[in-house]
This record gives sequence, C-alpha cells and structure tokens, in this order.
Amino acid sequence: MSDAPLAGLRVLDISSVISGPLTAMLLGDMGADVIKVENPAAPDFTRTTGNSRGGMTAFYYNLNRGKRSLAVDGRQPKGQDILRALADQSDVLIENMRPGKAARIGLDPDECLARNPSLVYASITGYGSTGPAAGEPVYDYVIQAVSGMVDLQRDAATGSADLTRHFLADKVTSHAACEAVLAALFARERNPQRRGQHVEISMHEANLAFLWPDGMMKQTIVGQADVETVYPGDYYRVYPTTDGEIVVMPFMGPVEGVCRAMGHPEWFDGWPDDSVVPDMHTLQDLVAAEVATMSSADALAAFAGHDVPAGPVVALDKVHEHPQAVHRKSVLEHDVEPLGRVRNPRPPWRFDTTPEVVHSQAAAMGAHTAEILSELGYDQSTITALREAAVIAVADENLAR
Repeated sequence: MSDAPLAGLRVLDISSVISGPLTAMLLGDMGADVIKVENPAAPDFTRTTGNSRGGMTAFYYNLNRGKRSLAVDGRQPKGQDILRALADQSDVLIENMRPGKAARIGLDPDECLARNPSLVYASITGYGSTGPAAGEPVYDYVIQAVSGMVDLQRDAATGSADLTRHFLADKVTSHAACEAVLAALFARERNPQRRGQHVEISMHEANLAFLWPDGMMKQTIVGQADVETVYPGDYYRVYPTTDGEIVVMPFMGPVEGVCRAMGHPEWFDGWPDDSVVPDMHTLQDLVAAEVATMSSADALAAFAGHDVPAGPVVALDKVHEHPQAVHRKSVLEHDVEPLGRVRNPRPPWRFDTTPEVVHSQAAAMGAHTAEILSELGYDQSTITALREAAVIAVADENLAR
C-alpha cells in the first residue's frame, strides 16, 4: 500500500463537470482510491468539451487523473444496487447534483449513512439545500455574478463589469469541499464510534468566503469607518514594456524602492504629505511612463535591485518554462493513453514523510467496470448479463466475458 496521506481510503465520485470531480481528484492526489461513476448514456460533459486527442479531452484529463472508471446506469434498479454496494464500502461519497436528486439513483444521504455510519457524504450544491434559490440551476458564471466577483472586476475607467475567464467559482468550491471532507475524516477518526456525517458545501457560500477577506474589505465594517485607507484592488495594473508586459505592486514596493528603481528618488521626497507626487495613481502613471521605455528584463532587474516585487506577464504557452516551475518540477510531462504527450501540474503539496501521488493516466469510460464489480463479488456471467441489459458499460468488451 502507498504511504500517501489518504492511502487505503475509498472515494465514490458520482459528480460531474468541475466542482465534484476536482474535489475527488485532489483526494486521489493524496492517495485515496477514487472511483468515478458515469452513466454510459450520458458521459461527463468534460469528455466532449475542449481540445482532444485519441478520443480524450484535455478538460476531462485535468479533472479525472488517477481515478478508476465505472460506467453504470443509476436509473435502473440493478444499477442502483451497484451504487449502494459501493457507498456501503466507501469512506467518502461526493455528489454535486441539485438537492434531492442523488436519491433518484439510490444514494439518499440519510439512507447511505444509515447503512454505512462511517461514510463522509459530501454534497456540493449551488445555493445549499434550503432557501429561495436552493432549486435553481447553477453554473460557475452565475456564482461569480451573485457573489460579487463580477462587480469587483468592473473596469474603473469604463464601468464595464467582467467575468474571470476560467471557472474560478467551481475550482474555489472544489478546494473548499476538499477541506471539508478532510476535516470530516479527521472528526471521524476522533469519534469513538468512528461516525461519518453529511457535509454540505454550497458554491455560493464557498465563493463568498473566498472573496471576502480582501474583495469585501470595504463592506465588512457596517456603517462609517473611522479611517479609510488604500484598497489594493484600486491599484492593479499591467505595465507594458518595449517587448512585453510586467506587473508590480507599487504600494507594496516599498514606495521608496519603486522610485529609486526608476531612477527618480525625488518622487519619494516628502512622501506622502509633501511629495511632488501627490498620490499613488500619479506614481503609477510615472512608473508606467518609465517602464514603457525599458525592456521587460531591464525593468525587472531594476525592481529586483531595490527589493520590489515584480514579475513578467507570462504567456500561457510559456508558463511551464518559468525557471521556478522548472526547478521545482511544478509542471510534469507524461506519455499517456490515449492522449499521448501531456503536461499537468503536480499536486500543490509537498509532504515530508507521506508523499503525494503523482497520477498520469485518466481512464476511458468504463475501463474499470468489470474490475470494480468483481471486487463487489459479481461473477463474470453476471457482469456480462448486466452489460447486455445496458445497466453497465465497459471500455473493452472482452473484460465482461
């Protein structure tokens, strides 16, 4: 057995798209045996979305590495029997259906916990299981909007609001769900009866919590604050150079270092009360004018010489080449079936004595159906009959014979 932190634990992943599958994959990166369940008649949306090679998409691969794949129709009674048997033998179950829908495939949380009291049953919902919005369909962009993220991205000059151009809200929820599952597993270990529990993670609340520390600092104090000072988000800016772009946080500089890096120590004289530079926005304009005459390398070297945090804007196709990523082996390359050569980030944790698991493969749908059913005690003739009745599907027909 692996000595990874969660080695020996089984996770039943009946979720789809991003929030649930990423949660399960993170647990798999810590060593858990993750079984991904898909309805053979309705595969995970990510299997058919985005660029692909050899019949598998990069989107699916990035969310499902290291999992075993079970293709079973949970709408059929015999399919529900399979799912219930797996839930009875699992440590964690993850679902991200609308409230109440898991019961339709035989996985009602109360019933699962009655049969398997040690189970940690994690439900990821859009708005939670109660309240006026509980039954609404929810996707990432909707949560970005209602949590305040879209308003926070509003352009100060034009007033136009904007979305973050990746599924930020889903991924925030995944990490919140992973934290919650780990906490529930720890609580189970401290419980004399080793009892699990039903854990609910709402996308709405996960993203409110994520945004709040800095994005909502102006809204935290109810009423008038005694003192209002700088809000960091007002000073986010990208600085064009002669050959690219860089970013720098001038007020975190320190400010004197920013001025000296630009060859203008006088900008700091009398700062902030009697300076020739009256405010931070003016300072940014002056910095931008200087940086525009410099190459990225020269500008970054100037800031580094005065201990000012700055960095280049790295193109997406060059991110893996950043010297720090190369040194730390942060982005790995593998040859996998059926995609061929791929890149993916290694897990973000570095455990000293219980190392994470670096998975490279993602399974074709149903690749482990026969294997998993055999572990449940199904013989080959029964597996073949289930396949012929379209209760299950296998990636290789020979596996069911």
